[in-house]
Amino acid sequence: MPEEITTRLNDAEQLRRLQRMKIIPLVLLLFMAVLYALSREPNPSWLAWVNAFAEAAMVGALADWFAVTALFRHPMGIPIPHTAIIPRRKDEIGESMAQFVADNFMKPDVIRRKLSAAGLSVRIAAWLARPESRTRIAGMCLRTLSWVMAAVGEAQVRRFIRRVGERNLQAVPLAPLAGKALEILTEHGRHQDILTQVLRFCIVMLHENRAKIRGRVQEESPWWIPGFVDDKIVKQMLERIETLLFEMSLDPDHEVRGRFNLHVASLAAELQTSREYLRLGEKIKHDLVQNEALHDYVLVLWGDLQTRLAASIDSPESGLGASLADMFANLGDELSKDTDMQRWVDDWLTSAIVEIVGVNRLEISSLISDTVRSWDPQTTSRRVELAIGRDLQFIRINGTIVGGLVGIVIHLLEVYVF
Repeated sequence: MPEEITTRLNDAEQLRRLQRMKIIPLVLLLFMAVLYALSREPNPSWLAWVNAFAEAAMVGALADWFAVTALFRHPMGIPIPHTAIIPRRKDEIGESMAQFVADNFMKPDVIRRKLSAAGLSVRIAAWLARPESRTRIAGMCLRTLSWVMAAVGEAQVRRFIRRVGERNLQAVPLAPLAGKALEILTEHGRHQDILTQVLRFCIVMLHENRAKIRGRVQEESPWWIPGFVDDKIVKQMLERIETLLFEMSLDPDHEVRGRFNLHVASLAAELQTSREYLRLGEKIKHDLVQNEALHDYVLVLWGDLQTRLAASIDSPESGLGASLADMFANLGDELSKDTDMQRWVDDWLTSAIVEIVGVNRLEISSLISDTVRSWDPQTTSRRVELAIGRDLQFIRINGTIVGGLVGIVIHLLEVYVF
């Protein structure tokens, strides 16, 4: 609504300026008419020159008035052919404007050259350096997050997301996907790094729970076996297990690691090819989709998350907005110092914008033709006249003056040549 009011005020102001400007060529035409009437008696003789000037000036003024008026409407309401050009051919004009913009302003070379000289990354860093900019973008992020949280909290949105999630989950072959992920994991020995961390965790757990293990063994051991025997057996067993785990964690060529490689490779292949695993994956998906308890649990978790985030957004004491602003400040500061990152950001943004605009340039420029096509002929004529009509009045003024000068030239030829 405020935008509509602003547009109307701007239109009204442009109309007032146009009407004031139209007075100048009209007064000039009337002045030439009066001058022509007063100079019809060539006595003294120099009045003939004034008469010739005024006569030709009126012709020029009327001709240019007709030309300017014919662009927007029928002169004096008479449907003369090839008048009211803009309202009659507004769709063709809109198409031509759209094609002109697409061909001359949205070419990849033009956009790339403009963006390359713009220094986008430096401008971004400078914009983030201003406190009001950081506050604005942080507020925008919080408002967007609040809107998303509120939208997902609506029952119909949750039902829609659930249906879409179930359809997407059903379309995913779970077992082959897991096999492919496991295959990727085994590239460059990544699975061995995970195994090393698992072995180290087992060593730590074993060492920290020695007393519990000894206590459990003593509880389960027959009464007639002395306690020191149990302790000795448990101690030796744990030491041997720890030694084996240490060897496996430190030796990349350990025999167990080799068998682990074979087992993981075999499992990855079977997950992608075995019908049994395929059926198992489908059963797991079906159980997930039909598990109402799981859905309710996820819903409760989401509700808690929504409540806490909403409280953080609404509470000034939470400092969430300030934290976001500080994060953007650090981002802008680092970007302003890192020239390599600036080049990367510039290249990435330029390539992305050029690609998007290049592929969609006709669709983007069609906004012009579609908008013009949606206007009625009178609206189109009025808006174009408000935009350029004031400048067109100079054509009428110039036509009056030039016409008068041509009249003097013609009178000069009549007197001295013919």
